[in-house]
Amino acid sequence: MEDKKPHGPKKPRVVLWAAVSAVLVVLTVAGAVGTYVAFGSTQAINIALQIDTYKTENENPDAQYFTSEFDSVEEVEANGQAVAEEVAGEGIVLLRNNNDALPLSAGDAVSTFSHSSTAIGTCGTGSADIDTSKAPTLCAALEEVGLSVNPTLWDFYETGAGSEYPSQPSKGMNGLEGGRSAYHVNEVPADVYTDDVRSSFEAYGDVALVTIKRVSGEMFDMPNDGFVDGTDSLDLTQQERDMFQMIEDAGFDKVVVLINSTNAFDCSFLDEYDVDAALWIGYTGTWGLNAVADILVGNVNPSGGLVDTYTYDNSTAPAMVDFYTNQWANVDQEDQQTWYNLQLDGNQYYTVYQEGIYVGYRYYETRYEDVVLGTAGVGDYDYASTVAYPFGHGLSYTDFAWSDYQMTYDQATDAFDVSVTVTNAGDAAGKDIVQVYFQSPYTDYDREQGIEKASVELAGFAKTKLLEPGESQTVNVSVDRSELAAYDRNGAGTYVLDAGTYYLAAGQDAHAALNNILAAKGRTVADGMTAEGDAAFVATYENPALDAETFSVSETTGAAIENQFDTAELSNYGTDVTYLSRSDWTGTWPREMGGITATDQMLKEINLYQTHEVSTDGEMPVTGADNGLTLAMMIGRDYDDPQWDELLDQLTVSEMATLIGEGYHNTALIASVSKPATVDDNGPQGFTQTLTGVAVSRTAYPDANIMAATYNVELMGRLGEALGEDMLSLGASGLYGPNMNCHRTAYSGRNFEYYSEDPFLSGTIAAAEVAGIQSKGAYVYIKHFALNDAETNCRCLSTFANEQAIREVYLEPFRKAIEDGGAHNVMNSFARVGTTWTGAHEGLMTNVLRGEWGMDGFAITDFSGNSAFAAYGIKLRSFDVAHGVLAGTDMWDSSATQWTDDLNQLYAEDPSIVSAMRESSHRILYTVANSSAMNGIDADTRIVEVTPWWQIALPALVVVILVLAVLSIARLVKGVKMKKAMK
Repeated sequence: MEDKKPHGPKKPRVVLWAAVSAVLVVLTVAGAVGTYVAFGSTQAINIALQIDTYKTENENPDAQYFTSEFDSVEEVEANGQAVAEEVAGEGIVLLRNNNDALPLSAGDAVSTFSHSSTAIGTCGTGSADIDTSKAPTLCAALEEVGLSVNPTLWDFYETGAGSEYPSQPSKGMNGLEGGRSAYHVNEVPADVYTDDVRSSFEAYGDVALVTIKRVSGEMFDMPNDGFVDGTDSLDLTQQERDMFQMIEDAGFDKVVVLINSTNAFDCSFLDEYDVDAALWIGYTGTWGLNAVADILVGNVNPSGGLVDTYTYDNSTAPAMVDFYTNQWANVDQEDQQTWYNLQLDGNQYYTVYQEGIYVGYRYYETRYEDVVLGTAGVGDYDYASTVAYPFGHGLSYTDFAWSDYQMTYDQATDAFDVSVTVTNAGDAAGKDIVQVYFQSPYTDYDREQGIEKASVELAGFAKTKLLEPGESQTVNVSVDRSELAAYDRNGAGTYVLDAGTYYLAAGQDAHAALNNILAAKGRTVADGMTAEGDAAFVATYENPALDAETFSVSETTGAAIENQFDTAELSNYGTDVTYLSRSDWTGTWPREMGGITATDQMLKEINLYQTHEVSTDGEMPVTGADNGLTLAMMIGRDYDDPQWDELLDQLTVSEMATLIGEGYHNTALIASVSKPATVDDNGPQGFTQTLTGVAVSRTAYPDANIMAATYNVELMGRLGEALGEDMLSLGASGLYGPNMNCHRTAYSGRNFEYYSEDPFLSGTIAAAEVAGIQSKGAYVYIKHFALNDAETNCRCLSTFANEQAIREVYLEPFRKAIEDGGAHNVMNSFARVGTTWTGAHEGLMTNVLRGEWGMDGFAITDFSGNSAFAAYGIKLRSFDVAHGVLAGTDMWDSSATQWTDDLNQLYAEDPSIVSAMRESSHRILYTVANSSAMNGIDADTRIVEVTPWWQIALPALVVVILVLAVLSIARLVKGVKMKKAMK
């Protein structure tokens, strides 16, 4: 047996321990930094992980203030699907139907063209993105209604060579990297279609069904100034034209187009390629394609009306001049104290709404009338070659005859009662829309004071029931006389009713109504009209004298209505602006407005951050009292009930600061009054938590354009109720929406979230949806308040406009949603009104919103910070919390502590700020107390704050790693010493 050699001392593993130590040190530092960042984003993490930050003691399951009509999630979703399909069926618009090309016949062989046919646009991009994974494909929907779909062509687009042409942006994107110039339709080139694909056309040659899709979304506008494969994104690209030529060469029996866009599309191609029929389908949501298929085969008769004017060239809109904004001439990128431009915050750009009130049909129809009337300065304008389909246009598979037009004025209600009998004169059951428009006199007083009047403005509408062939219905529409008033910013400084003749006309669309008015004035096609009108559908109202009193006081609150937006005009700062006027179309046409220098006064108003001068004068409100009240004890109490003061006395400054400063997709827990945290999130097409990382949703409804295109108030009420049911089933109480902004042009990236170019239609549809949603215990945040009508540089864009346009076009939908629909809350816009951030504009946030309209809830900012900004030392500057709460903003959509810290550290001793914080807290608590968030909570229930598990585990993990790092370093030091000793 061999003797074993004696072992020497072990070699120290210095390299190993050095590596382990280095890794552990890096992990310790990373863990510490990550913990710091995570703790700065506590709300966002808890929302994403769906972690409760409180526990409920003495919960009462019987305390249900808002209950569902359904017994299961499956029933809720089935209801959502049924409503969504009905809305799509009534909102989709039949633009043209030459030779009765539609409906198709069962068994027709269909070839579906364009790569978009296999990827139908269901929603826009950005914060409104919603899960539509359950949506059927177009192929499945068509086959379900008995059509035969070309499998070779479908497979070519879905899995073959045609699938290699992705468009940009795509669903789920947030913004568009590279800006609007990176927009890419990327239609499949004609030479990629193989012989096998082309030969399949013959067997499926009954119908070429072509989908033209344009995806829009948050943080970018649609390009009219060049993009990857074209110049105008709302016109066909060359590849799409080549596709249409291929279709034309193949000789299909019918060519039918689906316009899958919420941005009004250039319609010239419909004539260029002899398209037989065209349907505008908007964004379909989860279930809208079922309605598309039903309409194509006649199971549903289309009855939608356009919510925008569809032209042959969208650049003809006056608002397109300078649409993409300008940079202040004196921006100095080196001067970062004055100028800043982050992705979500900035102050370097401005825009001017030179078109005034002449948005959409208000421009196209008014200039048309002036051509017919021979008005001086009307210029070279041809309506027929400019407008393809007027606002309100929509065809049907049947014919309707109107008769018996009546109008009476009811002094008791101060409203006009309009009626018309609608008869189904065709051979298919269908619904029709009665639209009522008014025309105000355009007087010398108007010209002197700069008041503009459109030739027609929508003032009422109603949809018939489903009329069987030969069936009639008398449709009644009420028009408030207040609709006829115009805002006089320069003279009376309030709403006025001019002296003169007012016309009220019924029409199938805005153009038909105007032609009826022109007929009543004795005009004919000989005067340049596009068609003869019918004076039988016109009535007049005579106002004997200028009235500057009747509508100068809010009917809702009794407050005086007076100028609030003088500083929104550039002339206030020494730069004259000529607003478009029908008194001289050519001489007042908008111009390029670049090169303006921001004055010292402008910069002072732009840069409000931390400029509030703290004062300890005044009486400090009571805080931190022990009065024993809980929020549940306030359920059902009036806002002005004295007991609210006792409850508010219990709040501490710190609690109020958190409630106000950290409102990211929730309202915060307040343990002292047992207020639970709430779940609040986005929802123009249905409640979605995609932005916060929560995948669960219910129904994705058709987009807001399709909703408005139904012209069906009752149906929109039911959609609101269905959406409210979705929220109730998800335990959510706050909805960021509906969205009230205007289709100022066809190119706004968020037009899919906004109803229409018309404020009356937008406000009326919104009011119905809002009332439905809130009936289920939710509270809405209608947004974006206000002047957020484009995406280019909109964070935080100085927006200049005159008060008539601001009130009549841009604020009107908000007013109607609040006064008629009862909307509790608003979300501010990023925009500046003139140079003042909307949230710090007292005229907007207090005098109009509460003083004139009587809104009873609270106002939240748009997104105003997260921990990522804080981690990099970035502070957002436009959304100053002191100026905001003083002006009437109540909560900041932020998961960072920036605004909370400002309130605690800078303003906690300022009675004026603390009093404003108390009022903001009152508004938030009042809203939550009367919502579904209180289900299960009564006077005996207590809400107790708990620490989420990750807030314990994360620091503990860092400590463990730190201990291991220390032990490893100690072992390394020992090894180094041993190695030295062995030398």
